[in-house]
Amino acid sequence: MHEETTMHGLKAKGLKKGSVSKWAAITIGLAATAPAYSLAGALGYGATGSGYQLPIVFILSVIPMFFVALSYKHLTTAAPDAGTIFTWGTKAIGPHVGWFGGWALLLASVLAGVAATQITVNSLAIVFDLHQIPVWFHVGVAFLFIFSTTYLTALGAKESSRTTLILTVAQYSILIVLAAMLLIYILQGNAVSTAEPFSWQWFNPFAISSFDTFLNGFLIALFIFWGFDASLAMSEEIDGNSEQAGRSGVIAMMITVVTYVVFATVALAYAGIDADHEASLTHKDNIDSSITVLATGIIGTKGGLVAALIICVSAFSSTMSTIMPSARVALAMATYRAIPQRFASVNEVTQTPKFTTWTIGLMTLVIYITLNLMSESIVEDTIHGVSIAVCTFYIVAALSCVFYFHRTAFNHWQTALSQVILPAIAAVILIVVCILQAWNMLDPDYGSSGSIAGMGAVFFIGVVTLLLGIPLMVLWNMRDKRFFRGETLPLERAHMVLDSADEKRSNPKT
Repeated sequence: MHEETTMHGLKAKGLKKGSVSKWAAITIGLAATAPAYSLAGALGYGATGSGYQLPIVFILSVIPMFFVALSYKHLTTAAPDAGTIFTWGTKAIGPHVGWFGGWALLLASVLAGVAATQITVNSLAIVFDLHQIPVWFHVGVAFLFIFSTTYLTALGAKESSRTTLILTVAQYSILIVLAAMLLIYILQGNAVSTAEPFSWQWFNPFAISSFDTFLNGFLIALFIFWGFDASLAMSEEIDGNSEQAGRSGVIAMMITVVTYVVFATVALAYAGIDADHEASLTHKDNIDSSITVLATGIIGTKGGLVAALIICVSAFSSTMSTIMPSARVALAMATYRAIPQRFASVNEVTQTPKFTTWTIGLMTLVIYITLNLMSESIVEDTIHGVSIAVCTFYIVAALSCVFYFHRTAFNHWQTALSQVILPAIAAVILIVVCILQAWNMLDPDYGSSGSIAGMGAVFFIGVVTLLLGIPLMVLWNMRDKRFFRGETLPLERAHMVLDSADEKRSNPKT
C-alpha cells in the first residue's frame, strides 16, 4: 500500500506557470511581512505592552506560527492552488469553513493595506515636515499609494515579483545598516540615558510579568510575522514543483524571525521604554514611527528622512505582496463558484486577475477613508483588527492540515508530528488567543477609537467585519448552491491506496 496525499479536482485558472522564480517567491513572503514598515508600526506598541521581554515574546509567539508554516508547506505540496486557505479548508473540512477562511484572508489583506497606507502617510508627513496632517494630505497620499500599488500588481506576476525583489533588498539593506549602527552606539555607551543595558533576562520566558503582557506582545507579533505565506498563493505561477513552492514560506518565516528578534533587541538596548523620554520607543510621539526615531537619534535629521522613505518603500512592497495573494484567493473562490463569476476573469495579456486586483485596491481605499474619519490611530486599531482575521485563517490552515492528513500521517512519527500534532497544537493556541482578543476588544477603552453602542470601536473593525462574512456566505448560498453542495470542490482526505501487486493478491480472479 502507498499514501495518496495529492488533492484532486483542482482547476487551472489561466495564471502563467513559471512567471515567478523560486527566489522571487521567497522575497514575496519577506516583502509581505515588510520588516521596516512592520517594525515602524508595531515595535513601539510591542514595547509598550511587553517591555524588555519583547524579544522572548516574539520568539514564543512565532512557535505556533511556525507550526502553521509547516501546515502551509504540507498543504501546498498536496494542492498547489492559488486559493490556499479557501481551497484547503473546503477540501479538508467543508465548504463553509473554506469560504470563511477565504473571507478572513481577504479581510486581513485589506486591513493590512489600510495600516500600510497610514504608515506611509505618517512617514511622508515627516519628509514634508508636517506636524499636523491635514485631511487633504491623508486622502491624497492614500489615493496615490493605493492606486500605484494596485496598478503595479495588476501588470503581471513577473513584473510585480521583480519590483518586490528590488524593494525587499533595499529595505533589508537599510535595516541591517541601521541595526549595526545602533549596536555600535550601544557598545560605545551612547545609548539613551533611560535605556536599560542588554540582559539575557530579556530572553527568559519566566520573566514575563503576566499573561496580558504576553498576549499584547503575541498580538503584535501575529501582525508583523503574518505574510510569510503570501508567496504560496502564487504556487500556480512559481517556477518549480509544489514541494519547492511550499518550502518558500518556511524559509521566509525563518529569515523574518531572526530579523525581528535581532532588531527588537538592539532597539530596546538603545532607546529603552521610558515613556517620558522623548527618544524612547514608547514615547507618545514615537510610537507610530519607531524606525524613524531611531534613525534620527543616531544619524540626525537626514537619517530620519532616509528611514521615513525606506518605511514608505517597505509599506509599498508589503501592500503589493498582500494584494497579489488576496486577488488570487478571490480568483480561486470565483473559479469554484463560491463568489460571483466576474471575479474569475483573468486578463489575457498579463495573465493576472485584473478585475479582482482593482476591486481589492478600491476596497482598501474606501475602508481607509472611513477609518480615518472615526479613528485617532488607524495603525493601532488595524493592527488589532488584523490580528483576529489572521488568527482565523491560520486556524483554518492548521485544522485543514490535521483533517486532511490524519489518515496517513501516523504511518511515520515524523509526518504524524509535522502534519497533525504540531498543527493541532497551533490551532488550539490560536483559538484561545482569538477568543481572548475578541473579548478584550469589547472593552470601550480598548484601542484608540472609543466605543460604539457600548462596545469598543476596534471590536467592530476586527470582529464585526469578520463576522460580516457569515451573512454574505448565506446570501451567496441562497443564490448559487453548487459550491456549498460540494459539486465544484468536493470534500477529500489523504488516504491509503493499494499497490497493483496488493490488488492482485486481494483479487486473484482479476
